[in-house]
Amino acid sequence: MSIWKAGVIAGIAVLAATACSKTGDGDAIDKAAPAAVEVPKRKPGLWKQTMLVEGADVLQTVKLCIDEASDPKLAWWGQQGFKQACSKNEINRQPDGSWKFSSVCEGAGVKTTNDGAAVGDFSSRYQLRAESTTTGAPIPQLNGSRTITIDAEWVGECPAGMSPGDLELPNGQRVNMLEVSGQ
Repeated sequence: MSIWKAGVIAGIAVLAATACSKTGDGDAIDKAAPAAVEVPKRKPGLWKQTMLVEGADVLQTVKLCIDEASDPKLAWWGQQGFKQACSKNEINRQPDGSWKFSSVCEGAGVKTTNDGAAVGDFSSRYQLRAESTTTGAPIPQLNGSRTITIDAEWVGECPAGMSPGDLELPNGQRVNMLEVSGQ
């Protein structure tokens, strides 16, 4: 795998797993779900997420360990975080049972928009498809528009040595997404 693809994989994995739940000054916001909307929660444990990034020819599988406290901080709908402020962060249940989401997050000169939908029970499996556009990223390969599809499956309890928020990349490297995003 080229260094470029490895960088795109790591960058998109980080972006896809991090929630936009903070303002630029670190205060929590919750524009994602009005009081009347109960956003589905994933079952605590280890989730295997196979991600296809169209246009970058990237297909990878990562593992994410979550618990009840980390799940809302690492939103399944993939809003970008890193202490960015989100001027738009909406999620709505559709009549067919799917969930539509849309966000616009900006900070440190980086702007990311996401629009997509997800289906599934969030206890054993879900699938997400999103159109994501990033501009102003310091790593040029992270800029541009991409279609991202994530197939996620609950595989069991988190293994010993893996903490909530830990994301295991295909090469075995682990990154704690709560630490990376400053949460």
